[in-house]
Amino acid sequence: MNIETIFKKNPLILAPMAGITDYPFRRIARDAGAGLVCAEMVSANGLVYDSDKTHEMLFRTNDETPLSIQIFGANSDIMADAAAIVENAGADVIDINFGCSVKKILKSNSGSALMADLKLCERIIS
Repeated sequence: MNIETIFKKNPLILAPMAGITDYPFRRIARDAGAGLVCAEMVSANGLVYDSDKTHEMLFRTNDETPLSIQIFGANSDIMADAAAIVENAGADVIDINFGCSVKKILKSNSGSALMADLKLCERIIS
């Protein structure tokens, strides 16, 4: 995996933030000089099970390149399917969330809860 070329021109990255990094905010960040913008984290389950609201979060325009989209979940098969959906939606980088500690995410064994099962992390990454 090599994403070095994305950062050669501009290493400034807008971090993914739930409820914040929607298209208008990403546009502002890009105009202010961000080299890479990230969409807010997206539920792998919501993508795979065709939630309209979740799919709306994948909205992007052609001028949002490069764009990173972050997914979260705890099932390696669903995460793989979600990664394919995100790739088809035009993501230049697929970011797997292993750090969120919000209770709602932890209850689904996602985010930082995954750190308790390194074998599962390995399967998700694979």
